[in-house]
Amino acid sequence: MQKCKFFMEYMRVTQGYGRYEGGNVDYTSYSHTGSWALDLGGRDMEKDWAYAPCDIQVKRIYGKYNAVWFETLENVLCADGQARKLVFMLLHIDDEDLKALGIAVGKVFRQGEKFYREGSAGAIGNHIHLEVGQAPFYPTGWQKTAVKDRTGAYVWKINKQLKPDEIFILGSDVIVMNDGGYHWMKEDNRDVTIDGLRSENTQLRERNTLLENSLKRIKDIADKL
Repeated sequence: MQKCKFFMEYMRVTQGYGRYEGGNVDYTSYSHTGSWALDLGGRDMEKDWAYAPCDIQVKRIYGKYNAVWFETLENVLCADGQARKLVFMLLHIDDEDLKALGIAVGKVFRQGEKFYREGSAGAIGNHIHLEVGQAPFYPTGWQKTAVKDRTGAYVWKINKQLKPDEIFILGSDVIVMNDGGYHWMKEDNRDVTIDGLRSENTQLRERNTLLENSLKRIKDIADKL
């Protein structure tokens, strides 16, 4: 089973979750009021690539923000220890990068492949707006809430929303510049080593099986001579 890996080389949270408790609006959250959304700025003010956190398929592309919904192909292991299928919603990739990546409904991206990029489509400044929800994807991927942000606009959020810090596992190679104050699960180097050893062990067993089958065929031929 694949792990749901954080998908950028650098983590820099530029806007975090927006609290909305007892009717009290957290105006510091700007556009994320009442939503577990994150804005990710990458290394600097330029445009960093995003790499597929697991095997995913494009489900919908919408609007001036270039919002793209991706659904996992299978259950993935999340930071909270649960295995589940997920839907990711990312916003703001620029038109030229959307085209360059060939993003289209039905397209599959394998874990580790470039699948999105920071941009400013419908936004000010390059970043990725991220939301995570429970699969399956339906019917449009998001919903309008009764909550207004500090601009007076109603907040839209992904269906069956989940907290990203409870979903994504930070690889040992991710450089954390600003974690937003959340408690992210970090992949232990030992976990990486164990995964590698398991993979090598599986390959050795497969090779041993092939060798045994080959020897058996040779023996059968020799017995017939």
